[in-house]
Amino acid sequence: TRRAQFYIDHPWFIEAGEAIPVHKENPPMGGDYPLSLTSGHSRWSMHSMNQADRLMLETHRGQPTVLLNTADAAARGIRDGETVRVHNDLSSILAQVKVSGAVRPGQVISYNGWEPYQYADWKHVAEVEPGMVKWLHFAGGEGHLRYWLTQWQPVPIDRAFRVEVEPA
Repeated sequence: TRRAQFYIDHPWFIEAGEAIPVHKENPPMGGDYPLSLTSGHSRWSMHSMNQADRLMLETHRGQPTVLLNTADAAARGIRDGETVRVHNDLSSILAQVKVSGAVRPGQVISYNGWEPYQYADWKHVAEVEPGMVKWLHFAGGEGHLRYWLTQWQPVPIDRAFRVEVEPA
């Protein structure tokens, strides 16, 4: 029909209440902690590309960082540039903190692009990601619901998992 359709008439999606796009709160992946860690690409790079380019080095601090809201940092006695421990029920990592009013209260951001060897003890941010696979990604039987392993599907739900941040 050449029209955009958002309704998925699949029994699993109907059962989950996701036959049409809806907002749902994230499950407490990682444990019962007050902060939500999110990720994504920074403005200047894609994965590890451009992280070591001479010009691009001037856009970041040259080492893995996590961004933390100013109020959240103050409540924890954390100052900009310090090394912090980010932890949950899975593990912990060490990274430099960048305190910023541009970060939503309750949120921690760790941008993509840092390799494990750039973290202390090679403990990358993936150490604290629960990697929970969304069960709806296993639905099939219709052309647009077919997932291929080579297309990175199904994927872990690695956004907005729970952590705590404290001075290292």
